[in-house]
Formats: sequence, structure tokens, C-alpha cells
Amino acid sequence: MSIDDKINILFYLFGFFLAFYIFTIGINLKRTLFPKLLDSYTNKLTDWDNTGEHETILDNVDRYIDMFPGDTSLSWAKARALFKLNRLDEAKEIFTVISISEPLWKEDAEKYIVSISEKSTT
Repeated sequence: MSIDDKINILFYLFGFFLAFYIFTIGINLKRTLFPKLLDSYTNKLTDWDNTGEHETILDNVDRYIDMFPGDTSLSWAKARALFKLNRLDEAKEIFTVISISEPLWKEDAEKYIVSISEKSTT
């Protein structure tokens, strides 16, 4: 094995470890930044809900759901905004999905479903 072959092996090893190092930094950044980003989105939605800006919630929440598809609080905010805007059929669909998929949220979601059903029959 010549000196050039040995140097090439060292460069390959260095490149491999550098790529692995960059990959692990990316994963650590994701773990650090994504929860903070999700919290900021949730706080925005809560603020808009508290001030009655339900159209603003609907304008933004789908983008947030696309970024964090497994987070129920975003779907909850969308369903509440639809409920407040009397778009009851759409709200009922989302509350039903939440009721089925999230046992901890089931009781609250079913209260909205019952309320929507009562409003629909009157």
C-alpha cells in the first residue's frame, strides 16, 4: 500500500466522521429548536383565541399542523376557532378525530360534540 493510498484512506475516514458529526449536530439542534418553535406557535394561537381573532387562527393553523402533524393542541385550536365561527360541521369532524385519537382530550372534545349536536337540532 502506497503513501497516497494511506492518505486517501485518512481523508475518507475524516470525511465520514465529519459527516457523522454534522448529522448529530443537526439532530441535536432539531431536538432543541422544535419544541420551542411549537411552544411559540401554541402561544400565538392561544393569544389569538383570547382576543377573539378566530379568522387569524384559521389563516395560520393549517401551516402549523403541516409542520407538527402529531400535535393535538394545534388541531384543538383549529376546532375551537371553527366552533366560535359557527362552522359547526367542520368543528365537529375535528373534535371527533380528537376524541377518538386522544384519550386525555376525549371528555372535553365530547362536550363540544354534544354542544354542536344540540345547536344543530335547534
